Amino acid sequence: MKIIKYFVLFLLICFYYPQLDIISGFSSKSLASNYYLGNRSKIEIENSDNDIDMIDLTINIINEIEKYTISSIYGLKARKAIYREGLGVTLINNDFNISEQHLVPKRIKIETNLPFPYGNNEPEYCMSNGVDYIFSEIDYNKLNLAIADAFDKKNEKLKRTRSVLVVYKDKIIAEKYDDKFDKNSRIHGWSMTKSITGALFGVLQKQGKIDIYKPAPISEWIGDERANITINDLLHMNSGLE
Repeated sequence: MKIIKYFVLFLLICFYYPQLDIISGFSSKSLASNYYLGNRSKIEIENSDNDIDMIDLTINIINEIEKYTISSIYGLKARKAIYREGLGVTLINNDFNISEQHLVPKRIKIETNLPFPYGNNEPEYCMSNGVDYIFSEIDYNKLNLAIADAFDKKNEKLKRTRSVLVVYKDKIIAEKYDDKFDKNSRIHGWSMTKSITGALFGVLQKQGKIDIYKPAPISEWIGDERANITINDLLHMNSGLE
């Protein structure tokens, strides 16, 4: 029976070998981000984030001292993700110099006493007939049903929604979180992060602080055919890079 099991595993690895880089890379990055930034345990991450098909085959290691994670498919195609203060988590390749000094952004978070969205306090609500509401044109019963339907029912793992926040005219009109998550939890932004990044570049473009149609300022690309890749190409994921 054990021989058959290993034979089936061997066939699976051979069939999916071209994808192993992606599988182990996803697992390592997901583990590192959720562990170092989300402050969640390795077991919880493996059972609720990295438990999807193929990703659940990875063997994961966390190095607490050097702050990195390594994931592999039974030792094959190991990928490493590192955590750096001020920069977060980065999936790296074998020739990345971990010891090299890196610039750290100077981020200043200003605490205010203003309500959302201008500060950190709870949003202001209007009261009518003892019920919290802001806009009479909104059917809050339907809204709440839609929000509830966005989350998995007990023991389901279909939608995997962690949080839903609905903002209408600068007011929070609906808010719900999955178990073990709240408004302060750090979770993956995935493609939403790309959209926000693109919007920020658009602001800089309009302010005249950057020209997205000029070549990307990456020193390693100067002198070869990559020198013609623009910031706009990168923002559209249309750089032509393999």
